[in-house]
Amino acid sequence: MKKIILTRNEVYLKEKVTYEKYCIPPLILMENAGREVAIEAKRVLQRYRWRKIVVCSGPGNNGGDGMVAARYLYCWGYPVECIILFDPSNLKEPAFTNYQILVKMNLVSFFKNRAWFEEKIVSSDIIIDAIFGIGLQRNVEGNAKIAIEAINASSKFVISVDIPSGLDADTGSVYSIAVKVNETITFGFGKAGLYTQTGKQYAGRIKIVDIGYPPELYS
Repeated sequence: MKKIILTRNEVYLKEKVTYEKYCIPPLILMENAGREVAIEAKRVLQRYRWRKIVVCSGPGNNGGDGMVAARYLYCWGYPVECIILFDPSNLKEPAFTNYQILVKMNLVSFFKNRAWFEEKIVSSDIIIDAIFGIGLQRNVEGNAKIAIEAINASSKFVISVDIPSGLDADTGSVYSIAVKVNETITFGFGKAGLYTQTGKQYAGRIKIVDIGYPPELYS
């Protein structure tokens, strides 16, 4: 897979072509993305002999990727909890399908308050940040801001899904607050904001993984 670094709109165009020309739906890309995150989380867990994972999911497809990761980790025998930071009635496909799966598997908890969330973070070994993806273009507020503050205040190992929540995908600038992570698992293409001076400070180790984009999209 050739390394290509793209802006937000360039990624959206690649996704559009993937679906319209090659008939690969977003649900498949989400499945592949979440599994890659789970594989990396499993590798870290095995390296440090850790066990427990908390996934923090936001309202978009990034949250759906995190839900897929939670499912795989659970199926591999790890204690995992997916904390939902938003009203799930606002979910759209394909994230809604993965939310329904996690509900059936009893892996979902809903954000209650700062103290409750901090306890969840303290009791975890790894945090998977799936709050916001490349579509974020506004300041972080509400439960998401509280969650990011708590994650940053902890000493836990953090893996971000595609991009650290709170970073602008094009510029790497911070929308009021962003998650500082150990690793960022980004999908198919590097995101321009990860490679700016500010982006590098938040993204940690950046790993681009294959999620099934046709090879023609890299030419």
